[in-house]
Amino acid sequence: MPHPSIPIAPSPAARRICAALTLSAVPLALGGQTREVSRYGVGSPEGRLLAFYSAAVAFSPAGAPPADRRAGVVDAGLELSYIPRLSSAQRMAGFDKPEATNLAPVVPRPRASVSLGRGAALEAAWLPPIRVFGVRAQLASAALTAPLFASRALRVSGRAAVTAGRVRGPITCNASLARHPSRDLRLYFASVCYGRASDDHFEPRQLGAELLARRVAAWRGVLPYAGAGLRAQHTRFDIGVIRPDGTRDPDEPILELRGVRGYGFAGASRPLARWANLGGEVYYEPGSLLTVRILAGLRVRRDSGASAGAP
Repeated sequence: MPHPSIPIAPSPAARRICAALTLSAVPLALGGQTREVSRYGVGSPEGRLLAFYSAAVAFSPAGAPPADRRAGVVDAGLELSYIPRLSSAQRMAGFDKPEATNLAPVVPRPRASVSLGRGAALEAAWLPPIRVFGVRAQLASAALTAPLFASRALRVSGRAAVTAGRVRGPITCNASLARHPSRDLRLYFASVCYGRASDDHFEPRQLGAELLARRVAAWRGVLPYAGAGLRAQHTRFDIGVIRPDGTRDPDEPILELRGVRGYGFAGASRPLARWANLGGEVYYEPGSLLTVRILAGLRVRRDSGASAGAP
């Protein structure tokens, strides 16, 4: 016959050990707490704000596609992209206060291109982690352009571009809230922000494909071009409220935007000399951004076989 089970009461020492192990596991469980990820579409206020800044760092041509250069011609330059200021209502984005997103009026982006021959080119850009306008950005971009077909007047090329990186700055919580005329915002900074500037992370990841058309020959020294494309994006905004112990507040969510967006651009390039070139572009993403980009470049390695008017 089976023996009846006999309950065994733990000793006082065993109870103390179990209680100590339980209490010691609480901080570990809290430290590993999973952050909430809130996903938005472009139609929501939060999604529109994420899409706006994602479009602001998109890697567009900012100049006419290259002519038939020999392989090895290298250009280097600086691109300046204007970021329009947003109103207080646009920066609310469904939150309880305007976000401090009007930090940088322009995005300065060093970039370079190398000719691969037969009208193809490889471009790259890198924004190093230097603090500018109160934010620290580290963004890398690359693009490949290849000719598709040409007529007597137009040359059509395909271009694929990718961008990824991180922008850090005090967007959710910043010192201006402590001096704000609104008592509610000062209270917000003292309580929700713990009286500290936040360390927010804006992380865009983009992959775009586009078609560009340019004149075969320059018109009065100017080479116009235009194009349109689609860009798949996965953009995250990590709300980095810092607690008094220096850790990120796990109760603050991570905002996420995924989707495919259409865009268009038009511009022109003009050679200033055999070793210098200037380009300008209007970039438009419906419902998100209309901006202007300027690219000033120098010929680092020239090709003796390239024409003087070819950018």
